[in-house]
Amino acid sequence: MEKLQGPEPAFWQWGKLHYNLNEHPFAPIVDDATRARIDVGPIAKNGSEFTPNQSLTRATDFRQLNGPSVRIVLDVGNWDNSRAVNHPGQSGDPDSPHYRDLAPLWSEGRYFPLLYSRNAVVHATERVIRLVPEAR
Repeated sequence: MEKLQGPEPAFWQWGKLHYNLNEHPFAPIVDDATRARIDVGPIAKNGSEFTPNQSLTRATDFRQLNGPSVRIVLDVGNWDNSRAVNHPGQSGDPDSPHYRDLAPLWSEGRYFPLLYSRNAVVHATERVIRLVPEAR
């Protein structure tokens, strides 16, 4: 530990070693600037393979190898009270504000409302995208 985090045990932290990196499939073939834009992380990660929110660690560099990316809590008595999180975000577009916006919630064990009723969904909608087939 002294080699990894210095001589003072009071400053040792698992999260400084153990991290999550959501590496984009193109990361190995793009330049550093693009890689920084498309990868999400590294994010300090708590837990281990023996804790809730299981997280297996690679021994060579402490990178998280697996674990839950999606967590859902359903309230079947009140569907609009359900909660969820999906790491790293809800968009596949790195230029979207929703590309990595859920990563902090995921790492902190927080959730967003998972809405079901039409009224709740309409009220929370920030944008509608309509896909209309071309007329023949």
